[in-house]
Amino acid sequence: MGIFPMCQEPLRVFEPRYKQMLDDCVLNNSEFGYIAADEDGEEVNGWTLSSEYGVLTSAENLQEQGANLMFTAYGEKRFRVKKIVPAALPAEDFGDVFPSVDELVEQYIEEDAEGKLYIRAEVEILEPIDGVIDDDDWMNILEMWALQIVEMSGMFRNEDLSLPEVFSVLKSEFSPYSEYSLWFACHSLLDSNDDRQSALASASVSEVQQLLERTVSEKNEQLKAIRLVMENDSE
Repeated sequence: MGIFPMCQEPLRVFEPRYKQMLDDCVLNNSEFGYIAADEDGEEVNGWTLSSEYGVLTSAENLQEQGANLMFTAYGEKRFRVKKIVPAALPAEDFGDVFPSVDELVEQYIEEDAEGKLYIRAEVEILEPIDGVIDDDDWMNILEMWALQIVEMSGMFRNEDLSLPEVFSVLKSEFSPYSEYSLWFACHSLLDSNDDRQSALASASVSEVQQLLERTVSEKNEQLKAIRLVMENDSE
């Protein structure tokens, strides 16, 4: 699903294409583009292409664990894809045993010396998002978020959480409003690729605010309906 600016996520890499990408990032001291796949889009040589918007991301705390590379991804600047640069080799299902990076590179290096196993792109870096959310509106979003947490915990985890206590925790973590709190809310609350892409494409904070308010309100209505059905079934 991708990542948002100022957010972080632990990742595990085991495929040769991503190992090569991380090697390139470490050697060049550069970021990589963390971007969701466009599952409804076209393919090139068997590879699913990316969505339009992503986040330049740095890889920190890189460690090897057997055949895996473990690291923390830190989201930085937003970008828009202008042109895809396809991978040097077509997609292939290797099953449970992956060849080494060197073995795959040998298959294309003579014909495409600049090629890579991973998909690259020419991108446009987007300007920082403009504007702020006033305190009352931000408190309203946090309150709706708290209600969602309480409802989900009660229905799916059998936990009885206190709405005032959950709201208090969210306020202590994400109030007053900041750009970090905005993107963290997006990372936590937006679970469809369309909504996440809309947030990343936004030029102003007000656009993201409306998206969050609509999404959380719709989710809470859905949870309310599910709870009513569950209560009726238990009678």
